[in-house]
Amino acid sequence: MSFSDELLAWYDQNARELPWRGQADPYRVWLSEIMLQQTQTETVKGYYARFLDRFPTVAALAAAPEEEVLKLWEGLGYYSRARNLHAAARLVAGELGGRFPGDAASLRGLPGVGPYAANAIASIAYGEPVPALDGNQARVLSRVLAWESELRTPFDLLEPALGLISRERPGDYNQALMDLGATICTPRQPDCASCPVAGHCHASAEDAAQDFPRKPAPVPKREEDWTILLIRLQGRLLVRRRPKGLLGGLYEFAALEGHPGPDDLTARLAGLGFDTPRLIRPLPDAKHVFTHKVWRMKGWLAECDAAPEYFVPVDAAGLDALPFPFALRVYREIAEDLLRE
Repeated sequence: MSFSDELLAWYDQNARELPWRGQADPYRVWLSEIMLQQTQTETVKGYYARFLDRFPTVAALAAAPEEEVLKLWEGLGYYSRARNLHAAARLVAGELGGRFPGDAASLRGLPGVGPYAANAIASIAYGEPVPALDGNQARVLSRVLAWESELRTPFDLLEPALGLISRERPGDYNQALMDLGATICTPRQPDCASCPVAGHCHASAEDAAQDFPRKPAPVPKREEDWTILLIRLQGRLLVRRRPKGLLGGLYEFAALEGHPGPDDLTARLAGLGFDTPRLIRPLPDAKHVFTHKVWRMKGWLAECDAAPEYFVPVDAAGLDALPFPFALRVYREIAEDLLRE
């Protein structure tokens, strides 16, 4: 049997039961694939169900305010995905008359749909024989092929991947590779003895599966120091909406770059337009790791008599209704407790 035949025979008996499988609705396939980027499958299940319950169609998603979409996405991370999801839904519901593009090349015209997502959607929803090359699939194929070259991007394997994909069942083939990588051909301890395609795997034959893929040296993450301030104004806490860029469209508390001392901190707040800022007490430190940077945060509780116009005061209910980044979860939880005192 060929590589794809043996893989599909295993998949037919061992496929994971996932809520987005077993249907070719491009809206649901697209939604699941965007959510699954950089996020574990178990985490996505709950978000996927809640999104479908609130937005059962692409038209319903397109009609929603962006803030509502971001709120529902809260905690899933990589918020540009949510903004692009909303923009793509508006494009499909509007200019495209409610119909998703029908091939991988056209799908890449949607905001947030890159080569991997386009190929995954096209293969699953439309049966186009294109490989869904993400890090998971690339790891499996690099082992099967014993790919000696440094793997800078999964699409370095495009040519051999096209030669292995099933022409008859490309969607199932791509999902089978995903399952194989998630359950057997795992990053650190691949179970070669249980692998259905071990007979086709050059790395397994050489007892060298853990040597693949060959990866470039990791780039150190840039570390940034921030001070997060929960500032009271007449019994409420001040928040603002972040501008475009990292975490754009989400809400945050006052934040100053660096870890200034109390006197410098008060002076900088006054310089930003906070009237008579007063520090009350320090708050716990926190840390958040992004893909490319690390935030090292110190916190303060403060108060003032007036604030710049781009800050708005919120009570407990108002805070709960706003989308905040997971990076600020420690200070969000403290804020909730403060507002309920």
